[in-house]
Amino acid sequence: MHPFDWKSLLCLAARCLVLSTLVFPGGNRAHAQTTDTITFSDGEQLAGKLISVLGGNVTFHSEILGNVTVPLEKVKMLNTSHPFAAVEKNQRVTRKTAVEQIPVGSIALKDNSVSVSRSHAEEKSIPESQIASLVDAATFHREIQSGSDFLYGWAGSITLGASLVDATNSAQTYTGSVALVRSIPTIAWLPPASKTTLNLSGTYGLAKNSEIISNGEIFQAASTSKTDILHGDTEWDKYLSPAIFGLVNASADHNFGNGLRLQQAYGAGLGWSIIKQPKENFDIKATLLYQQQQFYNGLESGLGTPSVNVIGADFSESWSRTFAHNVKFNEYVTLTPTFNIVRAYSAVGNANFVFPVYKRLNFTLSSTDNYLGDPPEGFRRNSFQFTAGITYVVK
Repeated sequence: MHPFDWKSLLCLAARCLVLSTLVFPGGNRAHAQTTDTITFSDGEQLAGKLISVLGGNVTFHSEILGNVTVPLEKVKMLNTSHPFAAVEKNQRVTRKTAVEQIPVGSIALKDNSVSVSRSHAEEKSIPESQIASLVDAATFHREIQSGSDFLYGWAGSITLGASLVDATNSAQTYTGSVALVRSIPTIAWLPPASKTTLNLSGTYGLAKNSEIISNGEIFQAASTSKTDILHGDTEWDKYLSPAIFGLVNASADHNFGNGLRLQQAYGAGLGWSIIKQPKENFDIKATLLYQQQQFYNGLESGLGTPSVNVIGADFSESWSRTFAHNVKFNEYVTLTPTFNIVRAYSAVGNANFVFPVYKRLNFTLSSTDNYLGDPPEGFRRNSFQFTAGITYVVK
């Protein structure tokens, strides 16, 4: 058996490589053409891929720097090899008219003008000042055709916080929440079609007070206290117009502080998006609901408050606003009067500030107040939470 000749194999591979370069000279150029380029006002140039132009900002991906976001006014030249949809400011379109009215093609920005090279139509030029957004063609067609699965379009945040004390008295408290939203379409300039929200939160705490004897007398008796609050809700909105939507929702709550073992509610109603802007949203909603409440036993009666089934309504408002330096404020208030058992009414309110820290990490200050109209004996009607935690943004 002849020994394997590595030198001959390497020589053959080198000849094949040279031959392929001679026979297919355009191969390397074709690869180079898949790269987008951007030139800034100071003359610096990057090669990579254009992600989007939205809200006056350009997001460009470079293999070396990652995602870079700069104001559009600081871009001198921009060329793409991939097709993009160019949307003008104040352009009103629907899914049916978007294909006809919005040009799609490779982009060339130069001399304050954006040129869109379309494959089967004349090149279209748009003043840079009139560009509202540039969206890659794949996303554009997927949005107008609603060709997305259930996992597409979700965004939101995950927040975690903790407090630990270890001394004569010991205490530990853990908090966490997940807030997710899926708005379809995800492109802001298309009329809204639907929105799905999912919220989960929990707070658990345990505090132990040791017995303290001072001068032969009990100064502090041993005791243990617990905090146990869980909440979950989901809602699906179907837009009947750009501002009016129908909705169905469901929620579940457990709050040891109010003596509430389990509260579950299911409702349907209407909502109105009074303000819907990139930096501000304000909605009001009204729903009819069925609710069941199960309680812990009270401290005095031993019998506790019986479980109740009620018919009621939810009246709620929610407001969010983005301020300077991307600081966000969110708040909502929900009032729930009940019809067949009036004392079973409830209310909840929340307000939080979100401060950017680093990339997707944020610092969050949040307060939540729950009010229950008919808790068992020995339990308070009101429970208040204040949370400080680290938030990770999900996109």
